[in-house]
Amino acid sequence: MTQQGTIKKLLPNGMAEIEVTRRSACGHDCAKCGGCGGMETQTLYVTARNRAHAGVGERVLIEGQTGQVLGLAVLVYVLPLVLFFVGYALGAALFEGAAAAAISSGVLFVAGILGAMAYSRRMKARNAVPFEITRTLS
Repeated sequence: MTQQGTIKKLLPNGMAEIEVTRRSACGHDCAKCGGCGGMETQTLYVTARNRAHAGVGERVLIEGQTGQVLGLAVLVYVLPLVLFFVGYALGAALFEGAAAAAISSGVLFVAGILGAMAYSRRMKARNAVPFEITRTLS
C-alpha cells in the first residue's frame, strides 16, 4: 500500500508524523453520484520511519505493509464487534433477562476497544509502526 503525504513533525528515533489525505475509492465523479455528500477526502496523521531523512514540509511517498495494516483494522473494528455478540450470547445463556445480556455485551465491547487501544500504545512505544517513508517527492 502506497500513499503520499506531507511531513508535519519530526519525532525522536528517526520517526516522522505525516499528514495523509485519504481519498474515497468511488471514482471521484461526484457530479454524477452525489452519494457521499461531497466529502471525498479525509485527513489522517500517521507515524512512519523516516529512512529518507526528509524534513518538515516535504512531500513524501510512504509505504505500508498491507498485511499488518489489515491486521490492525481487524483488531480495531472487528474484535470489539465480535466480543459484543459473544458477550450478548454469554449473558443470555448464563443469566435471565435481556438486561444482563446487554450489560455483558457492553462490557466485552468496551474490553475489546480498550484492548485495541492498549495494543496501539504498545506498538507506538516499541516503534513498531507499519509505515515507512521511501522517498521524497519534492
